[in-house]
Amino acid sequence: MSRAAQGLRAWLLQRFSAVYLALYVVIMPVLMLTRDVSGYAAWRGWFGQPGTGVASALFALALLLHAWVGMRDVLIDYVHRVWLRLSLLSLIALLLLGSLMLVLRALLLAAVASGS
Repeated sequence: MSRAAQGLRAWLLQRFSAVYLALYVVIMPVLMLTRDVSGYAAWRGWFGQPGTGVASALFALALLLHAWVGMRDVLIDYVHRVWLRLSLLSLIALLLLGSLMLVLRALLLAAVASGS
């Protein structure tokens, strides 16, 4: 695959993730205002529902992919030492994957608690 195609793929990924992030940020507050999620149990039950949980998991994934593409592009453009760039990319990847695992764990625990 050519470098131009890789750049186009990253560009498209960032644009599509940005669209999803914007939709989520607009729609979720509206849904929160129309539902009674005024307590911890109600909040946990709402995020334990399949629709809300999947939408939130996709939000976390889109946010992390968006951040990865942005950070990768910045590091490729401005960090010229290969060893330093690879070290920073590895550190960022680990932090983003760890963050995703924490979000998915929280959503899974909310789903399990609301199902029982």
